[in-house]
Amino acid sequence: MTHSPTLPGLRRSPSLAPIQHAGSPVHAARTDHASDHLRVGRRVSPRTRALLAATCLALCTGVHAQAAPQSPPEGLSGRIGMLVSTTPTYEGSPDDRTLVSPDLTLTYRSREWGTVQFGQRGLAWNAIETGRFRLALVAQFDLGRKDRDTSTWNPTPGDDRLAGMGKVRASTEAGVAIGYGPVTLAARQSLGQRGTKGAQVDMTIEHAWAVSERLQLHPALTATWADRDYMQAYFGVTAAQAQATSFAAYNPTSGCRKVEATLGAEYALSPTWTLQASLGVSQLGDKAAASPIVGRRNGTLLALGVARAF
Repeated sequence: MTHSPTLPGLRRSPSLAPIQHAGSPVHAARTDHASDHLRVGRRVSPRTRALLAATCLALCTGVHAQAAPQSPPEGLSGRIGMLVSTTPTYEGSPDDRTLVSPDLTLTYRSREWGTVQFGQRGLAWNAIETGRFRLALVAQFDLGRKDRDTSTWNPTPGDDRLAGMGKVRASTEAGVAIGYGPVTLAARQSLGQRGTKGAQVDMTIEHAWAVSERLQLHPALTATWADRDYMQAYFGVTAAQAQATSFAAYNPTSGCRKVEATLGAEYALSPTWTLQASLGVSQLGDKAAASPIVGRRNGTLLALGVARAF
């Protein structure tokens, strides 16, 4: 899943989140295998360094802005809208595609039971919210990956470039997240016999604040670690797959899957309508980037949408 990094219920306020599946937030013309391999060792581009620096600066200087948006009111609230985004066809792909998707967020806040939120990042129950400390149970859906192109309306990543690799089956992930202030640590495990059967750990630093009465910004920086099973499913090439494709066999071990920086913005057009925009850049970790299926180590996500709150 293009797991974008923080989990829904742990955010102080909803924001435009990258679509998260195994080849997304930030997925990524065509070249031959030798050219792909040469791209892997490329250093971080100036654009990536600049955005990472800008995100860190925004996180550090947020205290000088106006107070952060308030938590949702008690009871049921939410928003519904539409997003248009440009994202790599799968994580590590040299190709991009345009994706159109609905944007639905539902939040139920109770003084006795905490906050339950459902959105693009999955389902989360903030069971404990004490001051700056948060403890949540989380569940989300890993969309998997196809070995063929997917349509503009299909959020599952895929590319004809992967023909012969077979598909990565979709699966459900469950786990726990702990947050304090702007920092969140989340761990999740794939359930059942479907999908990757792997585990991941995200560490996210994010801060949301109101620049004005109408404009809110949401910068975030996330690092994701994945175990051997996950890395093999999305970046490995078995002997059988190598025979069916032009990719060399590759068996990665556990390690950093990617580092991602995002900047979301929301502008209130009216008390109920909001214009949203998001920019994200990511860089695959060394073990993921060394995969022969990776044609571009750095990925970019651009998204624009409109939503109505209720």
